[in-house]
Amino acid sequence: MLFPDTKSYKYIERHTAYVIKKCRRKVSVLYFPRNNVFVYIPGGDEKYPSFWIRDAVMQCRSGFIPFDEMKTMLGIILFFQNGQEYRKLANNLCITPWAIPDHINLYGLGTEEFQKTYPSGPVFYPGTYSASDNQGDGSYGIRPPDDNIYEVIQLAYLLISLSEVSDAAKLLNISINGVSVIERLHFGFQSASVDKETGLHWNTPQNWAASNFHDALRPMGAIALTSLLRFRAARQMAELFRIMDENEKEEIYLQIAENLKKNIQKTFQRDDGWLICATKVNCQPDTWSTGMACYYGLLQGDYFTSACEALLKSCSTGSLCVNGYLRHTPVWADCIPGKVVWEDRKMDYDRSYGIYQNGGYWPQPIGYVCWSIAQIDRKYATRIAIEFIEHTRKFEKDGAPFEWINPYVLKERPGDGRWYGASVSLPLEGFRRLSS
Repeated sequence: MLFPDTKSYKYIERHTAYVIKKCRRKVSVLYFPRNNVFVYIPGGDEKYPSFWIRDAVMQCRSGFIPFDEMKTMLGIILFFQNGQEYRKLANNLCITPWAIPDHINLYGLGTEEFQKTYPSGPVFYPGTYSASDNQGDGSYGIRPPDDNIYEVIQLAYLLISLSEVSDAAKLLNISINGVSVIERLHFGFQSASVDKETGLHWNTPQNWAASNFHDALRPMGAIALTSLLRFRAARQMAELFRIMDENEKEEIYLQIAENLKKNIQKTFQRDDGWLICATKVNCQPDTWSTGMACYYGLLQGDYFTSACEALLKSCSTGSLCVNGYLRHTPVWADCIPGKVVWEDRKMDYDRSYGIYQNGGYWPQPIGYVCWSIAQIDRKYATRIAIEFIEHTRKFEKDGAPFEWINPYVLKERPGDGRWYGASVSLPLEGFRRLSS
């Protein structure tokens, strides 16, 4: 049975294909073997005129991007991956060994004026389009975002899942600037900044990263979301090495995944079921991490049930969900009620409350959350999925689904960031899983 129902599912599937097409752009890539190729930018409204790695991979999970175009994007990303040396930047920033760019400026993206102002090249930090040695002042991290290597592993895994075994091995052995695809993924994973014992990602004021759809935040201590993405990637890397008949590395990655599974649950899960964002600063419940921990099979038994119940309770009491869009943390967990959401912004009174990641409502994790809630209350999961789909239908000509909304703040418009690819591809993935 299609989730949430046949009519709603068919609509959101059609609309996903439409949105993904609006995000498709033809570009030229200097020094790349193929010059005129296609990539996918975050949204269909040109708000982000660059090739963002995480957004493109999330769109690939829709099933509407051709295999050859996914393969080309993997090649472009790894072509611009940093090598084995540290690269120093201005303002005491650096590019760590084997880091993946946050986004890449390419000829064909943005206006002619934008291209003149920001030449083609990899940008390793959020908050800037500069591919030069000045890529920000540290407001978005001291090191590049931690999550992008895991998204690239996800992309390789998607390609492998669509390939015959012999073709998969050939793909993983493709050499890019003298280093094979599988080696680049392995080096990137192994170079990540994690605690050696627990395997968890860590931020300190002297060495921290902004990541994923939390990149405007500054969490400290052990970090849940990137640790969860590392768990997912470790299992995928084990599968890639199994295909390569490298049993020793396969086993290493399986052990990494098991260690992360144990430590993520022990470190982040509260007694009420929620997983917190971080352990030292931004210790509030995190919708993304809680939903993903259920969705990716990290939590089991009573731990799984309590997480699902926590998501259901906050959605049903109105503290988490509006029109099928979700807050990063429930309203009751605000650091300063009605003024500041996150602990790292506790002095930022009123100026941005309810805006973007400081209290906006986001649709990307609705697939994770619907799937989790459906395990204990499918009827309610169906309800919030339909709310999201009906909101999309109502505002599709205005650009739905949006990057984020807040009906209490965005009085003049229904949302921000129009025809946003990840806002429809990730929900569809969850709805498909619930339909199987």
